Amino acid sequence: MMNAMAQSSRSARRGAAPSEIARFAASRLRGDTRIAAFSLAGFDTHARQDRSLPRALDRLTEAVLTLEEGLGPVWEKTAIVAVTEFGRTARLNGSGGTDHGTAGAMILAGGALRGGRVIADWPGLGEADLYQRRDLRPTRDLRAHLAWMLRPMFGISQADLTRTVFPGLDMGDDPKIIR
Repeated sequence: MMNAMAQSSRSARRGAAPSEIARFAASRLRGDTRIAAFSLAGFDTHARQDRSLPRALDRLTEAVLTLEEGLGPVWEKTAIVAVTEFGRTARLNGSGGTDHGTAGAMILAGGALRGGRVIADWPGLGEADLYQRRDLRPTRDLRAHLAWMLRPMFGISQADLTRTVFPGLDMGDDPKIIR
């Protein structure tokens, strides 16, 4: 397994296709592995967002569809979470992109999910609704959604989630993400 991980790292550095990375993850998740993490580039859209964002979303789509295909029956027990470490500004900058912002979105997929909905406390895009008049206003810690997924999928207690996994987290109400 260490050799396979090293090969996967080398592939990622040279820009492996999302399908190659997703096939590797699926092969591990069909075995004893329960959690996989990988990164897809192209979402830092400071300029020409109209060109770069569709390409990045296509790579994300390719990865999710490859995972679904590669997981087979394991897909029904799977939750995929796509997050970014930063949000984007609410308005385009002078070069047609968006700069680093405060809040963002999280995309979920997988057979274990209660899907077909948007889970949000939507603050709005009016200038008065924006955080510092420039960013989408954060309304909930994304770790709360992650914790509510981990709880039923792995049987982790709420106390362990808020003390050990995500210290100090207020999980809030259960959005009932997992079936």
